[in-house]
Amino acid sequence: MVTRSQPPAQQRPPGSDPLASCLIDLAGTADDDSTVNTRLTTIVQLVADLVDAVAFGSVTRQGESGYSTVAVSSELALAVDEAQYADKAGPCLDALDGGSPLSVPRIDATMIWPAFRDAAYKLGLRSSLSIPLFAGRGLPVAALNLYSHDPAAMAPLSAAVLAAYDDAPEGRPPGPYEDLCPGAQDLIAGLTGAFAVRATIQQAIGVIISERQTNADLAYALLRSQAAETTGSLIEAATAVVAQNR
Repeated sequence: MVTRSQPPAQQRPPGSDPLASCLIDLAGTADDDSTVNTRLTTIVQLVADLVDAVAFGSVTRQGESGYSTVAVSSELALAVDEAQYADKAGPCLDALDGGSPLSVPRIDATMIWPAFRDAAYKLGLRSSLSIPLFAGRGLPVAALNLYSHDPAAMAPLSAAVLAAYDDAPEGRPPGPYEDLCPGAQDLIAGLTGAFAVRATIQQAIGVIISERQTNADLAYALLRSQAAETTGSLIEAATAVVAQNR
């Protein structure tokens, strides 16, 4: 099923970072929360609207029946996604399964995904970037697929995203990237902020594991219960657990 994205209802206020906020909010949302697909729809539309290098965007998720596109900014992106699903191979699948972003600097030179290459090239797409996104549990829940007509414009964005993921375990913010457009900088800020949220939630899970002598799945369930009993916010509950352990 595809949820077609709608443009934001309001213009972007000066100084606001809507894309970063959406990515950070997703990182603090429980994986099975009913709002996850809505958040993903907003993210893909914001990327298509705000990031200059991106022509089209989509979001891939995996369910019981296989991979599907749950949000698109254009039906052209959907066609490229579906070519990968039919072939059971492509950058969006590899990014989601592997948990690391996957850049295709030149689609025409790609040999390992012929179905993806042919479908994308016929539509005038020349470069792509698939970014795994995660929610509260810290595991990838979707791949954000960005498609571009201009490899040169896409190259600095891809480099910045790859650097953000490389630096994530150490918690170092990448950049600055003054050569990126404001929307691309917003994307990088959102990814960096999401990593910080994930680190706090994982730290809280570790505290609960130690205190309760339990496993990660049960610790996460307990953290969700604590969130439900207080403010409803997973990141606020995690922050409180970490603070109490200091």
